[in-house]
Amino acid sequence: MLIHEMPMDVYRNAEGVSASDLKNMQRSPAYARLRPSVKSDALEWGTAVHTAVLEPETLTNRYRIDPMSPKGGYPAGWRNSNDYKTQRGQLLAEPGVLGLMTAVEFDALERIAENVATNEIGAKLHDLAGTRESSLFVTDSEFNTRRKCRPDWLIPSARMIVDVKTAQDWRPQAFARACYRYGYHMMAAYYIDTFALDWTVEVEHYVFLVVASDAPHEVAAYTLDRDSVEQGR
Repeated sequence: MLIHEMPMDVYRNAEGVSASDLKNMQRSPAYARLRPSVKSDALEWGTAVHTAVLEPETLTNRYRIDPMSPKGGYPAGWRNSNDYKTQRGQLLAEPGVLGLMTAVEFDALERIAENVATNEIGAKLHDLAGTRESSLFVTDSEFNTRRKCRPDWLIPSARMIVDVKTAQDWRPQAFARACYRYGYHMMAAYYIDTFALDWTVEVEHYVFLVVASDAPHEVAAYTLDRDSVEQGR
């Protein structure tokens, strides 16, 4: 069953085994159980980058500039002050606001959105009709379990999933090493196989849209060869 517009926190808490669960199980079951409830600055930034790439038109609605001191910037102690906490609370209480970014971070998000729009592959992907962050739940009778996955960008007409990644080094050889290190090839295989169990959408292609973590935030697109996907499987 493919569900559109399911909130991320609902998806994370829903029953089902995800690719991330399997990756975390390589360390230990306890670690895999802990991870869905853990939040970090890196995770929040990754969510913001996904917004910039997949839904750039919503950036100004979802994020606000973190309140600065009347003297400018964020001097020591400012974020512990009552004035800051009051302003922060007011901004986060606005409907639809997901978080706060510094002016520098917000500029970076806008640059990322521009780079994707002007990238040859990124521009073409935006022109294809698809769904962003839909959630798939399907029963795996072979292993008697419920699978789940949430592709960043699903393009049924092209039988394609696009996975947005940030990387310290976006170049081909470095990203190939990152695929192995972080198990991206395993995730690709899991997503392809999970969709194979659902008759509504067929997926054959898994594309990584990679954004460099630091300025000038270069963009590149890669696919995995069949051997890599099979190794991940």
